[in-house]
Amino acid sequence: MEVTHVVTEIEWGAQTVLSLKHRRPNTDEASAAEESFRAEVEGLKSAIEIGSPGALGQPKVPLDITAYSDILNEDGIVLNDVQEAYSFLDLVPLQIKHDNGGKGRPVVYTLLSVEMLKYLLQINVTVNGTLSQPSPEYLNKFRELFDQFISSQSKLNDYQSYVNKYKTYLPQHHVDQVNKSVTNLTSLELQLKTEYARILQDVRRGATDATSLYQLLQRYSTDDFSPKKIASISHGFQDKVALIGTAVAKGATYIGYNGRNLRSELSRRGACDAYVLFFNDATMQDTQAWRANQNLFLDMLKQHGNGTFLAIVDCDASGTRIDKTHLSFYQNGQELANDIVGQQQYLADKSFARCAENTLETKDVKKPVRRRWIKIACPGPNCNKNEICEWICPRCLANVEFGYSDQFVYCDCGRSLATNFDFKCKSEHHGPGFVKYDNDELLGLLRSLEQDNYINILILGETGVGKSTFINAFVNYLSFETLDDAKAEDDLNWVIPCSFSTQKMDRSNPNSKIEQINIQVGSRKDERDGSKGASATQETAVYPVTIGSQTIRLIDTPGIGDTRGVQFDKTNMADILSTLSSYDDLHGILILLKSNNARLTVTFNFCMKELLTHLHRSAATNMAFGFTNTRISGYTPGDTFGPLSTLLQDHSDVGLTLDTASTYCFDSESFRYLAAFKNGVIMDNEQDFQRSWKHSRDEALRLLNHFRTKKPHNVKSTVSLNGTRQLIAELTKPMAEISQTIRTNIALSEDELQMLKDTRLTGDNLRKRLKVPKLLLESKPLDKPRTVCRDEDCVEYKDDGSGSGTLIPVYLSHCHPICYLDSVQIDTVGHAGLIDCAAFGGSDTCTRCSHHWSVHLHVLYELEEKNTIVTDTEVERQLLANAGDVTLRQTAVKAREERIQEYKDEHAKIQEAAAHFGLFLKKHSITPYNDATIAYLEMLIQDEKGKVDAGGSTTKLINLQQDLKTHKELVQVLTANMNAKTAKVLDEAGVEKKVRELYNLKHFGENLKAVKQTVATAHEATYRERPYRVKSRYHVV
Repeated sequence: MEVTHVVTEIEWGAQTVLSLKHRRPNTDEASAAEESFRAEVEGLKSAIEIGSPGALGQPKVPLDITAYSDILNEDGIVLNDVQEAYSFLDLVPLQIKHDNGGKGRPVVYTLLSVEMLKYLLQINVTVNGTLSQPSPEYLNKFRELFDQFISSQSKLNDYQSYVNKYKTYLPQHHVDQVNKSVTNLTSLELQLKTEYARILQDVRRGATDATSLYQLLQRYSTDDFSPKKIASISHGFQDKVALIGTAVAKGATYIGYNGRNLRSELSRRGACDAYVLFFNDATMQDTQAWRANQNLFLDMLKQHGNGTFLAIVDCDASGTRIDKTHLSFYQNGQELANDIVGQQQYLADKSFARCAENTLETKDVKKPVRRRWIKIACPGPNCNKNEICEWICPRCLANVEFGYSDQFVYCDCGRSLATNFDFKCKSEHHGPGFVKYDNDELLGLLRSLEQDNYINILILGETGVGKSTFINAFVNYLSFETLDDAKAEDDLNWVIPCSFSTQKMDRSNPNSKIEQINIQVGSRKDERDGSKGASATQETAVYPVTIGSQTIRLIDTPGIGDTRGVQFDKTNMADILSTLSSYDDLHGILILLKSNNARLTVTFNFCMKELLTHLHRSAATNMAFGFTNTRISGYTPGDTFGPLSTLLQDHSDVGLTLDTASTYCFDSESFRYLAAFKNGVIMDNEQDFQRSWKHSRDEALRLLNHFRTKKPHNVKSTVSLNGTRQLIAELTKPMAEISQTIRTNIALSEDELQMLKDTRLTGDNLRKRLKVPKLLLESKPLDKPRTVCRDEDCVEYKDDGSGSGTLIPVYLSHCHPICYLDSVQIDTVGHAGLIDCAAFGGSDTCTRCSHHWSVHLHVLYELEEKNTIVTDTEVERQLLANAGDVTLRQTAVKAREERIQEYKDEHAKIQEAAAHFGLFLKKHSITPYNDATIAYLEMLIQDEKGKVDAGGSTTKLINLQQDLKTHKELVQVLTANMNAKTAKVLDEAGVEKKVRELYNLKHFGENLKAVKQTVATAHEATYRERPYRVKSRYHVV
């Protein structure tokens, strides 16, 4: 054995340590409590130093005191107060006298190296090898490390006691981890001592260098062996447990790791008010929200009555995800307020308008289209009359709106007359109560409100472009800043049902099948999901989406190029315009396109020009182009840019250009990812969808800002234009037919004139010619509605025999003679209820006439023919006056000559009207007619011929061929007269006046009016609106 040192001195006694602790409160009194604690410690130190227990006063803060000493057999003992601590220290000397013969325990050893003995004792000392002393700095660091082990062990021991005491509030894995950490720390300390003694000895005798000590020090100071790191487990849960303990002591119910369930606790207590504090470890890091909710909850515990239930819920126990600590209010088991603290902060600067509960209508309330957000000054006598307030309902927290058409005020609760409301603004000068306006003054202010809180956006596009999905995505982009925010919301925001499919592939298994998963977003009876080729949107619908203090009306429209046929495009456009007529302004017109149309296909060309055909020239400045699914093209218009630019060049005169200000690139894939996530399907590459969401949100905000800067388009101009266009289109064929009829009648009249001039015609023969038999059509009422067909092959027009020239339709095909459906409007072509008629047997075509259901109608009469004699009234007058043959002949000749001239005049007026109509469309339309329709119809006809050759029905083919014929006639009439030199170009009123003049033509006006096509009237737009409010977290549920 090698000797390096000898013991020269031993100090005996006992080492004793007092540990004093005080729990630091999580309140504003924390600093004061810390000062009091330090004062207590200093007071005890002073009393010990001067040996005067009388210097100790009554403790001002509660202390946890533990004594550790060599004279104790156990790890430590708990002392009740500082007096007991002082007494314990006073007993230590007495205990030493009875330990080891009165010496106690060795406390300090003084060592001297063997080499120093030869200098001090002047003796020869033989030393084996050279003694190498490590650096004092190393030794001091090891001393500090051993101190860390001691202090860490003390902390862990205390925390272990604390955890075992409150383990009901803690996860079991944490309790186990604490117990394991205590054992590990003791073991590591023993291991360090062993390794340190061995390495230190090796260093001193030169067997290894001092770097071994450095490495040992590093390993136990910084790695997982560090006592501080092991003891760090004692941080983090004390604040949580302290709050739970305090709350439970004051009467709250803890729900968490004790296995209790909130729903069961609420159900067990029945009808009562309940306040529940939700939190977890992560939300406690937001100290501001944590303290605000904690303080309010503790205040409630002081004030609550016996009938109130208060609970504190640790969401970590159930794995429930929450974004922040929040205090919720429940009534009869239903959550009425999600975040009371947030709601208080939110409502602090809000102004309230309320009505009496008994005046509120809540059932079947439909908001009128023309309404305004109420923004008026407060009627309070002390309030500033120049300060305009936005008013919200104190029940549902929605902004209140005034209905122009009915003088009701609307919110999410329902409606009540405006005069039932009183007001309380946010001003500190208002006072505690609500104040009413004078009724006349209030109504005057409400009628003068502006509609600057509304943005109306018409969304157009060809079928299949993804309008429904885009609108759902658009609402979410405006509602949530990030994809993570949207994922954190409990429910998926949607306004239109849609669906899509995604696939799941296991690339690790090449033999595995690809699984197709259908994702459904909402449902509603009047919408199809579009996943099987049908157009999803079946009629125009308006979605007023309220986000904060802004309502964005998204007007969703059926797609151009409807999968059901061209006739439906016409019906859909009439439906769109009917809906628009209920609004005054359009702030924006967004035309959606796919980003991968590399060339001007027939369908693309038709759809784009069909849209432009129906828009007034003044709408061009409000138009923007939105491209969908642009992630594949780097968020640019992609392949569609070229073809669209080419098409728009033809309309540069109205300001239609494809530039940055009018171009917006969206990607709905991030919304699809969100929808899949809400359906429990996790798609790969989330980072890509995060970027897609950010870009699409930025584009959505840019689009809204763009529309805000534009002067709103007057809807009346587009609606009037299309009403006029419809008149023109409907009159084109009748005008051409009647022009031919006039020419025929002129020829017949001229022949007859020659016969009348024949002097051989005797008076008796003249009398016979001037009296002719005619058939008179009389209507006979039916007991039940009859389903008839309005197709031109199934109807003919006959003179009613009244002598006025009026033609009435005679329906040849009685498709269902007695129909018992009572939901179909009478005399309305293509009413939706007809689909259920037995004439169609569950299909789209009639089993009797083979025509589509949309050209059928219900009638409540049938026409019967009756023979009658019609007499020329002027000739009859002269006959009664016994006029001679010569007089009668002269009278007849004059009548025929006048009629021939009248025919020519009416023909000239019809030709003049056609010229006026062509010039009107040329001036006011972006494009007067869709010159791509012929190519589009010819393509559809070719497709349909292939189906017919394969054994399909000919009905659709016949209809398409008729559409083509009709369109060619329209184009022929318009183009023939479009460049005519007319003195004045008509406006909408002028066109209507011109049409009335045609209808008033003496001979052919009624005929013209009778054969004009009937277009089904669309529903009132009031009932198209489907309001959707993006809820603030503070809205009452």
